Amino acid sequence: MIKRIIELNFYLAPFIQTSSLPLSPAGSRMEVQCPVSSADIQSEDDQGGEMECEENPLNWQSLVSRGVLASLTPQEIKRQEVINELFYTERAHLRMLKVLDCVFQQRLNRDSILPPEDIKHIFINLEEIIQLHGNVITSLIIPCTLQREECPVFEKIKRAVGTFCSNQPSALELIKSRQKKDQRFTLFMQEAESNRLCRRLQLKDIIPVEMQRVTKYPLLLDNIAKYTGINSTEREKVKKAAECCKKILNHVNQAVKEAENKQVHTVESL
Repeated sequence: MIKRIIELNFYLAPFIQTSSLPLSPAGSRMEVQCPVSSADIQSEDDQGGEMECEENPLNWQSLVSRGVLASLTPQEIKRQEVINELFYTERAHLRMLKVLDCVFQQRLNRDSILPPEDIKHIFINLEEIIQLHGNVITSLIIPCTLQREECPVFEKIKRAVGTFCSNQPSALELIKSRQKKDQRFTLFMQEAESNRLCRRLQLKDIIPVEMQRVTKYPLLLDNIAKYTGINSTEREKVKKAAECCKKILNHVNQAVKEAENKQVHTVESL
């Protein structure tokens, strides 16, 4: 049984219910429910729970029997720790994307605080990004293990993340500009950013989280591969996923660079 646990492909862990070792503490899907109102958001934050996931990550060893834990090698334990880190940091990231949507985008739309085109400019394809991270294992990691760069899924991931991240410079500039001349928007920002769910982060700090997260995948996957059996097929799949994520990161970096250069050129031409 222990051998079966360790050799399970880590990306299948969220869907395996019979294993004694929960590689995915978050369950079958790493979802964070999106409150529909400011009052609901505040109430949910007061209750703690999954909103505290990044501050109090679950210790996977506490869910494993002493017998199973004693049978694991130091390398296997380290591997589980990195897998645990992948899932919990992903859940924390998804939570922050939901905050971006619920605390900012939805309220801006509902209260017509900004023109629809400005809201779209700031948040671009946020819904698509949330969907991508809602089940990152099947939407990102598994396609990457196939390493088929011509496949539609791979191209969709590159396009989605590249679009969101490359939009960041102009989105931040628009926010800055609006705060200077739109008192209603400024008051909204003060109220929204004081929400406990933002955890003292401003909108300009939250928008870049997607770019920051994309840089983490290759590092985490490389670490998982490092502590996976040298001759195992799973190690090769994890290494493929890491390489694929590096290519996605390179694509995103290039898209961001081009967007920044375009923005500088636009300013200089004024």
